Amino acid sequence: MRHIGSLPDQATARRFRAWLLSLGMANDIEQEDERWIIWVHDEDLVESARAELENFRSEPLSDLYVQAERALEAAQRAAPPRLNPPVPSHRRGGFHWTITPSRSCPATVVLMAFSVLVTLVCARGLSPAGSFEFQMAYEPVMNQLTIVDIEERPEGIFTSTYNMSEVAKHLWEAITTDRDFQPPHHGVGQILHGQVWRLVTPAFLHFSIPHILFNLLYLRFLGGEVESKRGLARYLGLILLVAIVSNAGQYAITGSPLFGGMSGVVYGVFGFILMRERFAPQQGLSMPPNTTLWLLGWFFLCLFGVVGGVANGAHAFGLASGLLAGLWPTRS
Repeated sequence: MRHIGSLPDQATARRFRAWLLSLGMANDIEQEDERWIIWVHDEDLVESARAELENFRSEPLSDLYVQAERALEAAQRAAPPRLNPPVPSHRRGGFHWTITPSRSCPATVVLMAFSVLVTLVCARGLSPAGSFEFQMAYEPVMNQLTIVDIEERPEGIFTSTYNMSEVAKHLWEAITTDRDFQPPHHGVGQILHGQVWRLVTPAFLHFSIPHILFNLLYLRFLGGEVESKRGLARYLGLILLVAIVSNAGQYAITGSPLFGGMSGVVYGVFGFILMRERFAPQQGLSMPPNTTLWLLGWFFLCLFGVVGGVANGAHAFGLASGLLAGLWPTRS
């Protein structure tokens, strides 16, 4: 199901819905803010429906559309009453979940491909210990993608101590003493001086084969679902929001930039769908069977230390931001 556009009021939206139904295009209308969104069920009919919408907007009171609306109303009056309201398809027993076709979620495919590319560029190879972990090359690319700069020295890995708590302290001092706030050009100061991509790019860094496979598998399942049914703009907005919150949250609670991965984003998208399923089932968002069990089970296994070396802060902040994003449109 894809949205094709919006109309300003319910009466106009109902008239256009009747016209699409007369053409054999199953659709729904949904109020969002002060507009009415039109959703078309069949992915193959999206472009045709958009063309019909453009024609409709030029003359919404045409006899053609009015007659289609009257015919639908007459058919509804003649139909026998239903004892029970229809149940959304993804809530019915026996529902069979299917993965979104790649052509319907191009942004998700690009995010996956970029994750693989970044991993190939930043990994020297597999660990000699025989595990599936990568040996990472911090320079010249990876240290430009971590949330703050990382420097590889002979004595080990060096990172700046100018973190978020230092920023808060200096900002408070600037406010209380009426001085200019001038952060240094290292640590979080890099972000404040314009390197804002660092808030997002840690999501593309992966440190082992299972790490990247697990994250990209669920990004394909869940991200493709949201992109195809909520549209590109909303989807990318959600991805940016969750990536920034999960990365900043992980760094804030640990003070270490040595983390990465798409799992914070995956948990954010998971939380978003969870709320949409509960509070807006008409949007048709759904997940593969047992996804909630798997993701929440993994979340708590990592949180309680059963699995080591995991960015639990990114998981938690990502999940929380996704839940709130999914709940926000239904706040009333």
